Amino acid sequence: MVKTGYTDRSKALQAAMHYLVDEYTWKSEDKADGAGAIVMLYNNHIYNQDKKSVHIQHKYADIISASIHLHLANDNCLETIMVKGSIKRIRDLVKHISENRGIKSLKVNFVSVV
Repeated sequence: MVKTGYTDRSKALQAAMHYLVDEYTWKSEDKADGAGAIVMLYNNHIYNQDKKSVHIQHKYADIISASIHLHLANDNCLETIMVKGSIKRIRDLVKHISENRGIKSLKVNFVSVV
């Protein structure tokens, strides 16, 4: 428990419960609101990924609060998109982004808004 950064069992249990609630909400709720970050790794020169990403993001301006683009080695880019709003709308954004062939990795970190 200490290796994971928790000083006591109560804090570890509390964090685990928050994670469980967030995961359940992400997978099963359509009408609830939430916030999170979509993190993706892609090659900047394959399939015009950066242009496609920006085009998709403009369609979801109502839920996107910010995005950060980081250039890595070998033409790879790491992009993080911060979102806030309807879970259904966030899921739709993730689905549309994930359909792009140039993406090497895509992860969503979601928290439910209480």
